[in-house]
Amino acid sequence: MIHVIPSFHYDVAYLKTYEQYLPQCFANIDQALFLLEKHPDYTYLLEQVILLDEYWQRFPMKRDLLKRFAGQGRLEVAPGMWVMPDMNHCDGESMFLQVQLGKQWLKEHLEIDPKVCWIADCWGHHAQLPQILRACGYEYYVFWRCMRRDVMKNDFVWRGLDGTTMPAHWLARGYSNLRFPAGGDIHNILELNLTGCGVPEIRALTAELGQYGPVDELLVCNGGDMVYPQGTGPDVVKRLNATAELGQLVFSTPSRLLDRIDWPSKPVFEGEFNSAFQGTFTTNIRIKQLNRALTNRMLSMERLAVVLNRPIPVETRDAIWKLILKQQFHDIICGTITDEALQDCYREFDAAAGAIDQLLIGLSDGTESGYFNPLPWARTASVIEGARAARIELPALGFGRLVDNPPAPAVPDAAPVAAGSLPHRFNTPFYQAELSAKGYLTSLTETKTGRQLVRAGADAFGGLGLQVDNGDSWLNWEGPLSGGSLESALTQNTPDPWDRSVPNEIVNRATFRAVVEECTILPSPSNELIVRQRGKVAFWQLKVAFETTIHLSTATPRIEYETGLQTTGQHYRVRVGFPSTLPAGRIRHEIPFGVQTRPPGEHVALNWAGLDDEQVGLALLNAGTPASNACDGILMLTLFRSVAMEYKTESRRSFADSEQTTFRYAILPHPADESLVVRQGQEFNFPPVACNLPQESESDQWQFPESIRLGTLRDHAPGILLRLFEGTGKPAAGTIAIPKRFSQVATCDGTGRPVESFVRVEGSLGVRLGGFEIKTFLLK
Repeated sequence: MIHVIPSFHYDVAYLKTYEQYLPQCFANIDQALFLLEKHPDYTYLLEQVILLDEYWQRFPMKRDLLKRFAGQGRLEVAPGMWVMPDMNHCDGESMFLQVQLGKQWLKEHLEIDPKVCWIADCWGHHAQLPQILRACGYEYYVFWRCMRRDVMKNDFVWRGLDGTTMPAHWLARGYSNLRFPAGGDIHNILELNLTGCGVPEIRALTAELGQYGPVDELLVCNGGDMVYPQGTGPDVVKRLNATAELGQLVFSTPSRLLDRIDWPSKPVFEGEFNSAFQGTFTTNIRIKQLNRALTNRMLSMERLAVVLNRPIPVETRDAIWKLILKQQFHDIICGTITDEALQDCYREFDAAAGAIDQLLIGLSDGTESGYFNPLPWARTASVIEGARAARIELPALGFGRLVDNPPAPAVPDAAPVAAGSLPHRFNTPFYQAELSAKGYLTSLTETKTGRQLVRAGADAFGGLGLQVDNGDSWLNWEGPLSGGSLESALTQNTPDPWDRSVPNEIVNRATFRAVVEECTILPSPSNELIVRQRGKVAFWQLKVAFETTIHLSTATPRIEYETGLQTTGQHYRVRVGFPSTLPAGRIRHEIPFGVQTRPPGEHVALNWAGLDDEQVGLALLNAGTPASNACDGILMLTLFRSVAMEYKTESRRSFADSEQTTFRYAILPHPADESLVVRQGQEFNFPPVACNLPQESESDQWQFPESIRLGTLRDHAPGILLRLFEGTGKPAAGTIAIPKRFSQVATCDGTGRPVESFVRVEGSLGVRLGGFEIKTFLLK
């Protein structure tokens, strides 16, 4: 049976802006509703709730039709998230919120609950998605891009990081297969692999899909980017069925098709489906930085509101989240958008930031200044306020006051350092470090193991490098992307070494090293060392001035870097590299709610990437610059990339020519303790929140076991949503101390709906988690 699924892929923003796309989208929905009403056997698929919400608000006279056809199962919504986000760049809580807000809208307005996670055009799928999506009620996963070359099956069962399984279907020919006769323009025609609707064309399509497994139940998409529904489709299907040459063709939906497949007979594949289109990991990097910063700020605000027992109004909270979640649409967060859409993105991020600022003012009603710790463990943090360096001691989910930095602990070589006194040694309880006259680390010995982590004789540890990059917004090095090809649907994992130069090659693929022109030690407390480098990294007219501040402290095992780049020119990228003594080390990347072992090459890492062996490890932490890489023992981050897609649309702003951009990252030596790395990654990305100290709070009543991580703590009627996870793959158990105002608890699904009855709880909650397991509770 051939299941014909009419649909159109909706771009929130891409070659046009959000508002510019809407008229065509509304016309498509109008036509789909017309065909649904005219032809009782016709079906239609819509993807993203943000568009349905716009249509609902602007066309109230069409609401009854939407309800009727959704209730009949002929109008299906999949995935039914707020937008179709990039599946790698978003943190785990954002993914839960995308589903929660989307499914909540669909339940309230159309009384449906999507069970197919239809990811038509995202390029990467991490290994915690089966667990996240199963927890949200999805039964199937459908995708196109980033199919692993060792899998390439139409239908298979995907086993995720924690062991959760999810039936999965691969759209081997994408979401634009079949087109019925019709007039009108087709958007993005050069990248759509459209097939005619004659018998020979459909036979050829069937044969092509048959390479990847049985096609007794064949899914054929009738649509594409913004494609207008073709009214001739029902008549053509009738005529084709009358010939009996192709078997039976039926208008269908993804859930109807997937329910008919014999899943127990399908092969099982483990792991993830990454990576591809590595250029998008850094294109328009400021979008990634703002997404990370604002997401974490909002999560911190939600935790602060719970600790203070001051619920955030639902309308206020959802309005802020919708601004942030909209920018996680795959083309926006990947930076593959036109200039006008880029400006819209920054404006909406600014609006979200302003709303969070106002939210903080509303939550802070005390008179004394202080800081809130949004993390569930006590921590010591250093802050700089003006010329004053201060240390804060913060309890778990609690508050602390600024105090002058205390004297250094009894650590050798931690005495005050005069400006300009380089080279220099600096020892802490965590490591012993030596810095050169240029400010680079020439030695870094992890204290517990005594292992040296800086590779002698290699490039500067923490040095910047510039490479000429003539790729487009999607691809490093080359362009343009052939977006509709089979190759573009597969993983693109090739090593990406620090230096790509090849002897006697006519193309210059070298990495041009930074030149430090000035290096000083800044005045700092005795227990800290702050080094500032200034210089350039350049190739002919490509000149990037930089200023890097390196911060070492006896209070933390992190060595923190802040690099400001003044960019000049186009078509290049800037990376930072850390040559280590672990060339054969295991490569590990943090993904949402877990850690993934990966091959050499560039991938999206949530908070950190690292190399380790059985004794020692070195992690590279990032703050919204996720393009992490390890190759030949060198840990790397791509900080900045100056490219555009000017052959498709006006996108010169994507070059970021003559702009100032700042990047934060850190290096972390550790004794092969992944739980420490996970914790340090969160500390680096969840800074203390400056606020007015409350008169009273219940902050001392929240206590968490060290092995259990906090995903979210937010108001969720009729109580508080508490999401916990185990982040390193080792079973964990413990008791969480909770405020006495909570007397009942229920286990929930990922969207916060109780799946068990409430039971009594008195001051504590016992929790047991398997490796990489996520659990959600509702407290009231």
